[in-house]
Amino acid sequence: MKKYLLRWVVLGIAIIGLLAALYFFNYRQGAQRCQHINMDFVNTKNPLITKDALMTHLQQDSIHIIGIRTSEIPLIAIEESLEANDFVADANCYIAMDGDLEIEIQQKTPILRVQPNNSMGYYLDTDGTVFPLSKEYTPRVKIATGHITHNLDNKLYTFTSYVNQSTFWNGFIEHIFVRPNKDIVFTTQIGGHEVVIGDNSRLEQKLDKLERFYKRASVNIGWEEYREINLKFKDQVICSK
Repeated sequence: MKKYLLRWVVLGIAIIGLLAALYFFNYRQGAQRCQHINMDFVNTKNPLITKDALMTHLQQDSIHIIGIRTSEIPLIAIEESLEANDFVADANCYIAMDGDLEIEIQQKTPILRVQPNNSMGYYLDTDGTVFPLSKEYTPRVKIATGHITHNLDNKLYTFTSYVNQSTFWNGFIEHIFVRPNKDIVFTTQIGGHEVVIGDNSRLEQKLDKLERFYKRASVNIGWEEYREINLKFKDQVICSK
């Protein structure tokens, strides 16, 4: 019985000691003042914005970090401020053991560069969000030009997202543009013709039909003989020389 009680006493003392150590460790760490900020971009070697620009962004939001007690650093406010930046998709902040502030940045991933006629260009990201062109880096993505207004962004996003999921079409489609009547048109890596998609209705069927047509045409006269291939109309492939 005495041995049993002794074990509980020892265990209790150990728990109290551990809690006391954790308390003093947290107190000491919280009393530290932040001296350094380490910012890293996750999953990219080519940032669209510089670290200095993001630090300026925080300063403009009146967020101060250096010299502040680590316990008083507003981690959530920092993340929310950074995520409001045009180029940032997600930000994660935490205090390291040495008291430094660690910031991990996940930038937006562009899938399409949009260049409307007589208007400023911009990107669409993997969520269909619009964000500006970068002065730091120009990613290699598909380009859409022509008679584009913002009410066509969702249409272009849907088309590009579908195309990018296909190994064949992702590498085959060269350039996307929009005609005055808002038809989506694209050119290919081979041949000098234009392919008229129109809208995104029956998109999978249209492109499947075009792929089969290419295979047949390559055996016969070749698709380079055509000036335009129109897929707008159901169950039809209209070719113009």
